[in-house]
Amino acid sequence: MIKTISFILSTFFLLISQIALATHFNLGDRVKIDSKVLNEQRELQILLPENYQANPNATYPVIYLLDGDYHFHAVSGTLDLMANKAQLIPDVILVGIADKGTDKYRQYMTPEGLTSPLKAEDKGKANLFLSFLNKELKPYINQNYRAADNNTLIGHSIGGLFVLNALVEQPDSFNNYISTSPSLWLNNQAFTKAAGDKIAKNSHKPVSLYLSLGDETRMNQYGFINILDELQPANINWKFTHYPDENHNSVALISLRNSLKSIFKGWFIAEKALRKNHTPSSIVEHYKNLSAELNINQAMPTPSIKSAIRYFYIQKKTAELDSFMEKAIQTLPASEQAFLIMQASYVSHFISPKAALVLLKSAENKFNTSIEYVKNIATTYEQLKDDKSAFSYFEKALKLAKKQQANQWQISIIEAKLLKLRS
Repeated sequence: MIKTISFILSTFFLLISQIALATHFNLGDRVKIDSKVLNEQRELQILLPENYQANPNATYPVIYLLDGDYHFHAVSGTLDLMANKAQLIPDVILVGIADKGTDKYRQYMTPEGLTSPLKAEDKGKANLFLSFLNKELKPYINQNYRAADNNTLIGHSIGGLFVLNALVEQPDSFNNYISTSPSLWLNNQAFTKAAGDKIAKNSHKPVSLYLSLGDETRMNQYGFINILDELQPANINWKFTHYPDENHNSVALISLRNSLKSIFKGWFIAEKALRKNHTPSSIVEHYKNLSAELNINQAMPTPSIKSAIRYFYIQKKTAELDSFMEKAIQTLPASEQAFLIMQASYVSHFISPKAALVLLKSAENKFNTSIEYVKNIATTYEQLKDDKSAFSYFEKALKLAKKQQANQWQISIIEAKLLKLRS
């Protein structure tokens, strides 16, 4: 009896483990680098955009996240929703900087001349850690990934204080600084007292600073805000937001969301604004200028592409569509794949799935590493009742999805299609 129960339990846990292994949630790669600046090995959690491998010429803004392991799940989920699903912001590379224990983390986050929280013997080493970021981490990311010249540093609490220290000490280190509930109370507000003179004397490229505070007291943030308000530094575009309905921990997420929307303002255009204020040509021109401003090379958001193509069908000007497409792709080559997929969907609806298939197949070799492109070919075959070809292309899409470590929802959709076609 005992042996039987033991066997059943073993089988049960084996099945559970297999189910767990089969379900894939991509949290990126754990990377280790040896730091000569810090004289130690550092670990990073690096998450690439889901379509990174499908767009080999695209470049991506980089977000450097302090206290990376603690905040990674919340931030990566927020970025997946904002960039990948909602397309409110461009796709980004997330670099979570892991800690090496609480005491060492706090010491690295504490500015020079100050002592760590609750550790008077630990002298601050923030400038040393900033040197690691500038001399080793950022070059490593730039050499190994398609990073755009657009980067943001995010820190919360004592990490938020490090963000402000980086801005004051070496403002050219990052384009954008997000500091949520920074620990400006540390050492009797010593950082704020010394920051004014440095900010006044600094000469650097324009940068952005986003400060936030929850329903908190004694963080002493307003003293630093007063300095910014009095100096009005022309090269620091700063914004402070108080969130009275959030606490010290919860404020980090809503602050991140709103800060990123400000940093990438204009990336998402609401449908009403697209219809009222834009023509197809002005949409393309808008993203051309915005991409140059952000120093990125990415496809424009799907809703904007849809609006541009839909215009020609609504206005009954489809004869002009090919000419527009040619010019749009010349202007924004990174958007070619997205334009073709969208055009094919309209061709399928207004002309025929057969014509849509011809359009998609014409660029198949160019985009054969794109899960979305291969899925669209499969779906078009499905519309044509060619189940054999549809099955073949869904299989290709599934292989790509697994190879590229696509999120589980992507894999599940494709597997459901294959199951349906098998029956």
